[in-house]
Amino acid sequence: MATVDLHELKVYQLAMRAGEDVWSLTVGWEWLAQQTVGVQWIRAADAIAANISEGHGRGSSKENARFCYYALGSLLQTRTWLEKATERRLVIDSVARDLSLKFETLRRQLEGYIVSLDPTAPNQSDAVRGASIHLLPLEELFHPRTAAWNN
Repeated sequence: MATVDLHELKVYQLAMRAGEDVWSLTVGWEWLAQQTVGVQWIRAADAIAANISEGHGRGSSKENARFCYYALGSLLQTRTWLEKATERRLVIDSVARDLSLKFETLRRQLEGYIVSLDPTAPNQSDAVRGASIHLLPLEELFHPRTAAWNN
């Protein structure tokens, strides 16, 4: 089934980056923050790429799409942990906004990938089509992080 190498998929690359971004932000937190928010956030963010890769290795497009839906669930959970980290002042607002845009871009890429696997899948973006959100170009998501990420 899988004719494209997993590592060539932009959606997988974005998901891998999301996990690394979350790790970089949480690795220096104090114990309580790491154990309550950090560990859960890392697990959720890492599960996005893990589910994409598991689905990619399955024998059918339908199975692949099913695991991509799991990845969407993990992405939503990742966004919830970002909200909690921001509310608890563990992440500064500018970093939270940047991550939120990256997560939104990843969500749209993932939904597009699901539709490419299963054209009968509902396009979840229809529900937010009217929302005015400025998304980062994909190329900007691959730029190395700056020192501002850790401030």
